[in-house]
Amino acid sequence: MFKIKEFISTQEGKIFIAGVLLLFGYVISIINLYLFSVTDANNLVGMTAANLFFGRAAGISYGYTAQFSDLAIVLMNIVIEFIMVMIIYPLFVLSWNRSLNIKFIKNMTLNVEKQKLKYKKFFDKYGKYGLFIFVWFPFWMTGPVIGSIIGYLIGIRHYITIFIVLSGTSLAILVWTYFLKEIIYLLHQASSYAPYILLILFVVVATILKFKRKDIPDKH
Repeated sequence: MFKIKEFISTQEGKIFIAGVLLLFGYVISIINLYLFSVTDANNLVGMTAANLFFGRAAGISYGYTAQFSDLAIVLMNIVIEFIMVMIIYPLFVLSWNRSLNIKFIKNMTLNVEKQKLKYKKFFDKYGKYGLFIFVWFPFWMTGPVIGSIIGYLIGIRHYITIFIVLSGTSLAILVWTYFLKEIIYLLHQASSYAPYILLILFVVVATILKFKRKDIPDKH
């Protein structure tokens, strides 16, 4: 049976509390931003939604459509992904240990187990370093949440998993940001709508991949 006090005293509980506090600070920052610039605040909300629903590439592309600075795009997307990892990872651990029954976590677990099996030899060979590469490599579309759950499933300790995943995703965001900046610069020579074109492209690709995963039958 789930007990809040016991959960808070665990490593995953402390990670969850840190994630909630970071989320609270992020929400307060957006609210305060509304006092100075409604447009910037709305764009920050939009960038957050783009990252959450369509991935970091979409979030970064949205940041460029909003004409945010490189630093703002990098830092905000890092914070968004930190929050996701630090909240969802502990909830996964609770669900895995059957302390909580969370439907969306169970659905996510099926996808993660497929990823784990797909890269089993890779993780068996490289362990922690493999997890970092898995999360960092920007074209795998794996995401930090899946990476953190795989870290748990292959037996890496909580704090080490979180450190590896957050380091990897920070580097991935940095790489994506400056890579997309160069792509936008090149596309700008053909169209001034380059950031919007990339954003639409990433949203479409992410949507297709999500539907494709749902259509794949479970072989187990």
